[in-house]
Amino acid sequence: ASDSILVAPLFGAMDLKDQALAVETPPNGVRKIVLATAVAQTSITIEGVTIVIDSGLSREAVFEPRFQTTRLQTVKVSQATAEQRAGRAGRTAPGVAIRLWHEGQTRALPAFDPPEIERTDLRRFLLDCAIWGATDPTSLPLLDRPASAALLQAHESLVQLGALSQAGQLTSVGKIIANIPLPLPLAA
Repeated sequence: ASDSILVAPLFGAMDLKDQALAVETPPNGVRKIVLATAVAQTSITIEGVTIVIDSGLSREAVFEPRFQTTRLQTVKVSQATAEQRAGRAGRTAPGVAIRLWHEGQTRALPAFDPPEIERTDLRRFLLDCAIWGATDPTSLPLLDRPASAALLQAHESLVQLGALSQAGQLTSVGKIIANIPLPLPLAA
């Protein structure tokens, strides 16, 4: 009967009360189905998960330099992400992961997800660096280095917005727009 099944969505922008419904143990005799985004891959543990069904897809924010905007793109997951998702089944009880693709395709997936710094808008990063006094972000000991061309384009865009000087110094306009919680062009 439908009374014995609870369907609970789980995504980051939900009300905490609704998130709790997905995370809490269901009443006795009720099976819970959690429809989750990548938030379920993070440190959250949902008790009693025995089956994970993985589409093998993920929505990622990708910066489009040509249009100076970020868009969501559906991409195949990496092998590491697929393993992490599978590990959610059986974390607190015996479980199984069902992948909605042929197992042979797993070897064709990239081993790991590319670092976010390779696919993100670097303008906020550069503005934060300038706030901290680091006018040359290439001198920072980063685990992954952003592409030189992407850094140059981000720098030029911030100069055009009036947020940075040519030397990479924070301007008075940059101080103001850094505190506005909007994409930098809109804040400017």
